[in-house]
Amino acid sequence: MKESKQDSNIFFYQQASKLARIGNWEFDVIHNKIYWSDIVHELHETNPKTFTPDLRTGLSFYREDFRSMVTEIIQNSIETGTPFDFEAVIITKKKKERWVRAIGNAEMMQEKCLRIYGSFQDIHESKMLELRMREILESISDAFYAVDKNWKFTYFNKEAENILLKKAEDVLGKNIWELFPATADTGIRKIYQRVARSKRKESFEYYNAEDGKWYEINAYPSQDGVSAYFKNIDERKQAAIKLDQAYQEKISILETINDAFFHVNNDWVLTYLNKQSEKILGRKRDTLIGKNLWDEYPEAIETDFYRQYHKAMETQESLTFEEFYMPLNMWLEVTVYPSPTGLSVYFRDITLRKEADLLLLQSNERFEKVTEATHDAIWDWNIIENTLYWGAGLKSLFGYEFERTTPTLETWTNHIHPEDRDWVLKSIYAAIEKPDQLNWIVEYRYQKNDGSFADVIDRGVIIRDERGKPIRMVGAMNDITERKNFEISRNNYVRQIEIQNEKLKNIAWTQSHIVRAPLARMLGIMNFIEVSNKNSDEISVWIKHLRDSANELDTIIKDMVDKAKHIEG
Repeated sequence: MKESKQDSNIFFYQQASKLARIGNWEFDVIHNKIYWSDIVHELHETNPKTFTPDLRTGLSFYREDFRSMVTEIIQNSIETGTPFDFEAVIITKKKKERWVRAIGNAEMMQEKCLRIYGSFQDIHESKMLELRMREILESISDAFYAVDKNWKFTYFNKEAENILLKKAEDVLGKNIWELFPATADTGIRKIYQRVARSKRKESFEYYNAEDGKWYEINAYPSQDGVSAYFKNIDERKQAAIKLDQAYQEKISILETINDAFFHVNNDWVLTYLNKQSEKILGRKRDTLIGKNLWDEYPEAIETDFYRQYHKAMETQESLTFEEFYMPLNMWLEVTVYPSPTGLSVYFRDITLRKEADLLLLQSNERFEKVTEATHDAIWDWNIIENTLYWGAGLKSLFGYEFERTTPTLETWTNHIHPEDRDWVLKSIYAAIEKPDQLNWIVEYRYQKNDGSFADVIDRGVIIRDERGKPIRMVGAMNDITERKNFEISRNNYVRQIEIQNEKLKNIAWTQSHIVRAPLARMLGIMNFIEVSNKNSDEISVWIKHLRDSANELDTIIKDMVDKAKHIEG
């Protein structure tokens, strides 16, 4: 019974190791022999039946920039018995890069190392996600930090260092309230605790008495802790106060702030835009000032911009929100300050930050949960490995069993309409080859499982490494067939009206030309009879002509009526 339980434990340990992709290894120092488990061979992409590693070949798998470090660690462990735990990149037998974690211990006897042994784990996916997150968080203009459930710092970016005047190495692992005791008794602590408890984002403004400046803070729940984006908005607050003092002073301040700004009066007429708003909107302010906001941007009427601006105007309360503006393919963060004369609106491009939010979401939730919350066909293309993941929307929209779909780019391209395939592929490759392009959007025809074609709109976000090289692309495809069919029906209706108008023109021409001929003869004959002194026989002849013209006119009129009856045909 004891052996059965032990065998069971061994089995479960092996299964857990396989799922976690953890192998074990041993180096016999005395006999200079190395043992690798099957998983270690799998991670190196070597054949355990034909490949026998030794210390030199084992170290040669490490990428050149890690090799000397690993060699030094191994040598030190052999000489001193010091255990180790490090992360590094190996180059597999098939020339693929992979992040791994190696943990080792030494077995010593009389101060001499007999063997070193330990575990070897695949951490490539988590490490790449961590590096991508770090890259984006370091590149955004907002300061950012994260604390865990014990309120200890787990991340602290460069901008946070600049604003809070502390280095990351001095704060990581330290308690936020101990490092910044002045904030422990303020509203920040209560808000952070509420965010961690409720799992809901909160945005607020905070006055720091230590430096006398205002900050805007966006707090997000993450892994039982809090992630916070914050920025100095002291200039914005000062600008809002001075707006009521002098117009020229207001312009001077607004032209120097980093936020884009515009003002509308109570009739939604734009009265002022600063230079930063010109850059984001891509339009000169001279073409906008004096124009109605909704006349110039009608596509915004059905969005949160319209609803939030009207809410601020009606309640006279300031508010902040985030919204994606499709014409600019850009996420905007907007703060609205109402006044009796209209609205003052500050906004900025937060597309990079939203991409960081996307990566944070990927690190805390499974991608499948996202696909369940949308009717779109969500996809994730690993450009480096040419694998394509599809969400459940592929089945609900197009009828494909995504579990059975081969996870490659060809899975998608093979179902694009033959007439659209070449230009769609050129479009997506052109987008990923431009280092500064982050988004891609096209419309094309996509084949359903029943063989019919749907009109779709496809949007993607390009994720790049530190050199601008595209590594992944995440997006969503939506069926817009009904909208397209409506546009076709509308065009057919317009064409039918044009045909009917043409028929009406023909009738009108008949009326104005053909009818006049017999009518003119009739009028001439009647005038002739009226002034004539002819005898009754001659008059009878003229009356016969008059009757013939009347019959001719009657025939024409009947023909016109008949054409009018069939005008809809």
